[in-house]
Amino acid sequence: MKLRPMLKRSEGQILILTVLTIIVVLGLSALTIDLGMAYAVKAKLNSAVDAASLAAGKAVKIGADDASRRQNATNAANSFFAANFPTGIRGTTSSAFSVDSITSVDGSWIIRVSASATAPTFFSSIFNRPIRVGASAEATVKTLDMMLVLDCSGSLGSDFPDLQAAAVNFINGFQGGAGGDRIGLVTFASGAVLDDPINKNATRGFTKSTLVNHINATSSSGATNAEEAMRIAKAELDAIPAVLRSTLRAIVFFSDGAPNIVSARFKTSSGTIVPTCTTPPCGCGLYSVTNGGPRPTDCYPVNQRSGSRTAYVVPALQNLPILDYMDTVPLAGYARALTPAIPADRLFPWGNSWCNLNKASRDMLENLAHAARVAPGNTAITIYTIGLGDRLRSNEVTNCGYGSFEYGENILKRLANTMDSDMYEAGQPSGIYVWAADATQLNSAFQRVRSAVLRLSQ
Repeated sequence: MKLRPMLKRSEGQILILTVLTIIVVLGLSALTIDLGMAYAVKAKLNSAVDAASLAAGKAVKIGADDASRRQNATNAANSFFAANFPTGIRGTTSSAFSVDSITSVDGSWIIRVSASATAPTFFSSIFNRPIRVGASAEATVKTLDMMLVLDCSGSLGSDFPDLQAAAVNFINGFQGGAGGDRIGLVTFASGAVLDDPINKNATRGFTKSTLVNHINATSSSGATNAEEAMRIAKAELDAIPAVLRSTLRAIVFFSDGAPNIVSARFKTSSGTIVPTCTTPPCGCGLYSVTNGGPRPTDCYPVNQRSGSRTAYVVPALQNLPILDYMDTVPLAGYARALTPAIPADRLFPWGNSWCNLNKASRDMLENLAHAARVAPGNTAITIYTIGLGDRLRSNEVTNCGYGSFEYGENILKRLANTMDSDMYEAGQPSGIYVWAADATQLNSAFQRVRSAVLRLSQ
């Protein structure tokens, strides 16, 4: 008689517990749905602020002054956020976006953006607890000063049009116009030509069509005066006022062979200094087309690419000088030993052997690259090199006792200070070296270098 009321009471308790359990389960399910919606909104919000920061990073390079660059970046950020996170997307309400700051520090632009939105809810709204989600992003944009240096020597032959096309595609990958990247062009063969000086004022940028036209207007002939080309490229970058220099300073250097010309003022056997002028450009580029010893040598103008020669031929040289015709680049380097002249001359200390001349052409190029990389503070230059063909993997000169150290490829690796270089210097900027086996690989080689440069500059 007493058991039946107890059973009725137990049944009532079970019913209540069941109802409560169902409510809790439904609540948790609804909350899970709400959190899932909020997670989806946050993922979309993250994507939108990332796109906005990247767009602002590109736009901040454009403008005649910092105020206009900031405004361009802000406009681009707002536009890209609106396109990627339109009002009401995924049922959101009261979304907000702001460009928190655009600051210029040490030549870099830092852009911070943030956004928030109220996610749609089913269960949380019952308790007046809307779910607000947020996202933020930061983009750092490093500006770029770059000199492109192209070998136009006669050995390129039928490969030259492919080089021109690859170089044009390379240039098209950078941002021209006011506020864009600074890019200049040097082309060289028996001498070197500054086709496009680099922009040295606050407006930045380069005229892409002009530079492309200069590349397409070049032709292939002459020898390989690599040192003079590198000297001009470094001088152009160094001529940019320190307060206007970009975070990344780079030289992209292409060649299909080892250097073989020395640009200097030389003393003949009669004691005459050739050339006789003292105001640059008045250097004489000396080159011998054979692997022979001392011999009369044609004098090439240092400021012309092709094999156009002066009206005279240098007779027997007395000695080689200590410095180039600008009195800035030593002929002897830390990589090679030149044979001293006997009797020694303080300004013309090196013997006049053809091997000395060839070694000096290599020394001078590497001396310049080393000086570019070790420059203090924000003045250091990163060098990227591109090589073409099997000639770089052999000794072009056979009578000077050269081993694999003198392969053109090894020289290009040392210029770039790659980690696999036989003279890698850990304390200096390290670029990359890319080898193209033939002309069909030139475009991909230049694009690999472009990608490496952009990873550091954007």
